[in-house]
Amino acid sequence: MRSRPTSAVPVTLSVHGKGSAAHADRQDVKPLSVALSAENNDAEMPQVWREWGRLTRFLESTQLAFARERNLWASLELRSADEVKLCAATTRGSYKVALAQHLAAVRDEETLFASVLIHSYALAESAAAERLEGAPRDFGGIEDWGTRLLATTGSTWDALNEGMAGAVEVAVVRNAYAHSGRRIDHAAANRLRAAGQTAWKEGDPVVLDYATLRIFRGRLRALMGLGGLGVGAS
Repeated sequence: MRSRPTSAVPVTLSVHGKGSAAHADRQDVKPLSVALSAENNDAEMPQVWREWGRLTRFLESTQLAFARERNLWASLELRSADEVKLCAATTRGSYKVALAQHLAAVRDEETLFASVLIHSYALAESAAAERLEGAPRDFGGIEDWGTRLLATTGSTWDALNEGMAGAVEVAVVRNAYAHSGRRIDHAAANRLRAAGQTAWKEGDPVVLDYATLRIFRGRLRALMGLGGLGVGAS
């Protein structure tokens, strides 16, 4: 029995056990709504902002894909959902997974948000280092390269709503995911305190949601903009 494909890769659904059945209730599947917008001429944008826009599209489109996949499986009436297996054949081989594990993966938006934050931070750090004619490893974290970047336009941390404390918070949360800690350790707590950020304490769990990701990316954008790197898409 084959399910309706959710991508160009054919996916086979198999149900094991007596009396198992599956069918789609098509009335419950809402059609995809696509909003059309004016096309931007990315070729005229600096590389840093082209990459920034690509990350934004990745974030939004992946959430859309996850939601569509969840809605698809929610529309199926399965008598033995725990016994459903999925198998997809690709040019890289075949992949088999239990439906429950597949759904758990597409519900894990926190990993998506963390990935976008890590890449956004790396992009900002790299662009700043290039403007400062150095390498990211030459600087002492966002406190250092951020201060120097702002100085190139005569700006200071006071020009940013959250100041250095907000920027350091972004860096600390990024590190918590990049190094698989997901908690505020001793060094991170001291770093936050030194920057004037008092909302966190040692041992606090780090949880990233969509709204917080947007705030953090906004802080990085503002820092880059005030540092002379221009202003790109959100």
